[in-house]
Amino acid sequence: MAGEYAFQVSLPVTDLLARNRIVNRFHLKHVTGGIDDAALESMCEDIAEMYQTRYESLTKEIDVRAYDTDAVPNYPRAHVIVNPGIVWTQATPREIALCLSYAGANRGNKRERGRMYLNPAITGAYTGVALRPTAGQMTWALKWYTEPNASLPDLGGVDWKFGVLSRVGGTFTQTQQAWVNDDWDVQRRRGLRESTRQTATREG
Repeated sequence: MAGEYAFQVSLPVTDLLARNRIVNRFHLKHVTGGIDDAALESMCEDIAEMYQTRYESLTKEIDVRAYDTDAVPNYPRAHVIVNPGIVWTQATPREIALCLSYAGANRGNKRERGRMYLNPAITGAYTGVALRPTAGQMTWALKWYTEPNASLPDLGGVDWKFGVLSRVGGTFTQTQQAWVNDDWDVQRRRGLRESTRQTATREG
């Protein structure tokens, strides 16, 4: 799909094992059509900078890769990594996330709706595991969409649009709204893989 690209961002949280990286993937469209690898690398740099701003650290590893949305096989067109090997620290369960949801004009249409799972535990926005996210934590998550010049809709300037790519409909929908609920999302796939196990055997 000319001009539409997938971006994958991964963070090594608690260790450097590939299986334990925390990953988000989202889509952007270049309004004038396809661009070259150098321009995609520049966009990856912008994304890494946004992550540094939103996660409040200039010293930890952020890995950004750009992909075509219709290539087979699909190898990265551009790859930027900052501070390689510097792990993000977290003292609470990694499964706990805040969900930033976004959509086009009709949030009820699943083909026009997307989401990112954010991790306030690795920033100053996290103050502990309360029953519900605090207002401050929700505001922190929503700023990934609303903060001028440091959020998803502003990436790349006027030539880029942040949105949702529907593989079923083959369409790209520019986002027009976003929201964060006061409910933790539990993403078990984000949890650390087991390193030890206790077992028991006995007759019941």
